[in-house]
Amino acid sequence: MQEDKRMANLKTNFLGFELKNPIGVSSCDFGGHEYLAKRVIDQGIGWLTGKTCHRIDGPHRWPRPFFYSLKKFGPELKDSWVCSQMFHNMPYDEWLEKEGPKIVKLCHDNGVMYIGSVGAAGTDGKEWADLCKDMEQLGCDAVELDTGGPHATFGAVEAQADCGAPLAMDPEKAYAVAKACVEAVKIPVIFKCTPQCVNQAAVAIAIEKAGAHAISANNAFYGTWIDHETGTFYGGPYAVGGLIGRSWQLFSLAKLLETTATLKGYPVIGIGGIFTWDDCVRYLMAGSSITGLCSSVYSRGVGVLKECIDGLDAFMDRKGYKSIDDFKGCVVDQFMYVRDYPREHWMAAKSPILPDFKMENCTKCGICAKVCPYGAIKMTENGPQVNDEVCMGCGWCMGHCTAKNQVINMVRRDTKELIWNGRGAHEAWFKD
Repeated sequence: MQEDKRMANLKTNFLGFELKNPIGVSSCDFGGHEYLAKRVIDQGIGWLTGKTCHRIDGPHRWPRPFFYSLKKFGPELKDSWVCSQMFHNMPYDEWLEKEGPKIVKLCHDNGVMYIGSVGAAGTDGKEWADLCKDMEQLGCDAVELDTGGPHATFGAVEAQADCGAPLAMDPEKAYAVAKACVEAVKIPVIFKCTPQCVNQAAVAIAIEKAGAHAISANNAFYGTWIDHETGTFYGGPYAVGGLIGRSWQLFSLAKLLETTATLKGYPVIGIGGIFTWDDCVRYLMAGSSITGLCSSVYSRGVGVLKECIDGLDAFMDRKGYKSIDDFKGCVVDQFMYVRDYPREHWMAAKSPILPDFKMENCTKCGICAKVCPYGAIKMTENGPQVNDEVCMGCGWCMGHCTAKNQVINMVRRDTKELIWNGRGAHEAWFKD
């Protein structure tokens, strides 16, 4: 075995388990079959979630094909997919008897935490609890309640009101299912959220009150695509499916922050749109305890997992971070509810912030003046000039500047303190 020469300590504690690193694979086929599990475990991951197991019968669970690439519709969609796959393809009892034990042993032999995943239709707590008991008996380290699936959302009919995402959007139903499972088993219970929930904070609070030990945020987003040349939609024959890939990461991060800012310090698995090591860092900074990849493993191959582990290690070494805790959750305290924002200062008649130009770096290209929506910037022979009476302090000019070196900074009108420099917020932004 090669000696691990990592400088930073990637170990982290999650639900009482010491993981070798926070990088893992969220619920998918790689956690549902032994030979696939071995492929990702060999990359050095710290944890693995199984493919969702269930007792729901019917062909709807395994349509083929179930991955629909959107890359031909433009470069901005190259990492976007619609997925219509539901649950495991093996009969429940067969997987429980033959495949499950092999995966659990494989994980434990390699120091990998294994999280079983279960799904049921409806809010019958006993049905969910019985599935959790099976996972506990199997030897799973924890169990995830896959309540966040987008597929059953289509149509919003009464028969589907308690399936998948609709269940996870209702705080009372989520509470009832989570509580029944927590009371049934001794292993940690993890509730999987849906990003489609308008008030995810309310669901998160309900889950905590139910005694669940952690939250997975977030499952795939409900979505589809239409091929305008053929007049057909992308998705399974029974539902439009879920949008997976990096394209929805911005939304996923926002919903993650909604959870972590509501339940500060509560264990959260950050998933949804993670494709690179720096994506992992973003989710950790947003308050995730650990981070999971899924669609990127399919899209980029299993090697992306080692890339993320090595990238995280190099990042921490470069920044001088000795442990994950040194930066985990650092963004959460920057998050502020709109009602708490110091609006009196910021809603002044004149913009409280203005662009400040470093003329020595300016190429005088004139783009800032061209794109300014308010006509506040005029080009002169000496470079851009700002009309302070008209400028709204929106930052549009800063975002469009093409100069190699930083030209435009946003500063406070009164103190000239730096607010935003194109690389993040500064303390003055949060002052009244």
